[in-house]
Amino acid sequence: MAERVVGLFFKGDRSGAAEIAASIESAGYGTEDVRFFACDPGDADSAKRARGDLRAMEFAISIGGDGTFMRAAGTVREYGVPLYGVNAGRLGFLASGKPSDAASDVARILSGDYSLYSRTSLKCELLRAGRETAEEFHALNEFTFSKGAASRPVGLAVTVRKEVLYRFLADGIIVSTPTGATAYSLSAGGPLVHPDVKCMILTPVCPHSLYHRPFVLGIGETVEVGLDGDSECMSLSGDGILNIEVRKGDRAEISADEKDVDVITLDHASYFETLARKLHWKDSADGGQGR
Repeated sequence: MAERVVGLFFKGDRSGAAEIAASIESAGYGTEDVRFFACDPGDADSAKRARGDLRAMEFAISIGGDGTFMRAAGTVREYGVPLYGVNAGRLGFLASGKPSDAASDVARILSGDYSLYSRTSLKCELLRAGRETAEEFHALNEFTFSKGAASRPVGLAVTVRKEVLYRFLADGIIVSTPTGATAYSLSAGGPLVHPDVKCMILTPVCPHSLYHRPFVLGIGETVEVGLDGDSECMSLSGDGILNIEVRKGDRAEISADEKDVDVITLDHASYFETLARKLHWKDSADGGQGR
């Protein structure tokens, strides 16, 4: 019987995640010949050491919060394998599995008892002033342009199809996927968008105007972001991981990535149930004191 390889992605300094990983590895999986390997998605050296296993893996398990899930997604997208999340963090929009069910969930996935959701991801090509080759970055949730450590807002120019959509002073702007609609974009006043909807969401962060509102674009568009006015630099981050300085004359182009991230789902709560639970929509109007 051919060996089946499964990646376990978790932060090495998190004892709770390590214990869940150990419980998965120690469980019996019948006649299946399963080999697990560990990888810290936030450690480039860990991914480099596991490169051979990464190429061979059938699917991956993220153990931690949504941050760990996004870092794992950034690794597995290169290999085109599906990802399942066990929630050992706080919110758990992406990592939905319960730690107590981790081993049985893996057994179900090994047996083929699961569904796949393709999640749109984003690509950012950053072209530095005077250079011909662009730097390329990827994100599952969002790319954020912000004022960084500066106290004053930044001037931003945002164009679509070579036409100006926004030109304003603000703390920044978020370009997110529907997956990222429940993350930073939501906190900044952006809309909730079901992950089945193929689109990009532009959410200004504290614009110095009452008229610049969130905007939903089709998935085939390209958004160009640059500095405007006398602003000299800003910060670019992707899924809260990157911290890239963008300077006057640089141009960032964000579009849908050619590769989606395939997310494994079991028969846990639906997307709507998850929203209602995480955002407390089912609480009664009197704070739970109703009769």
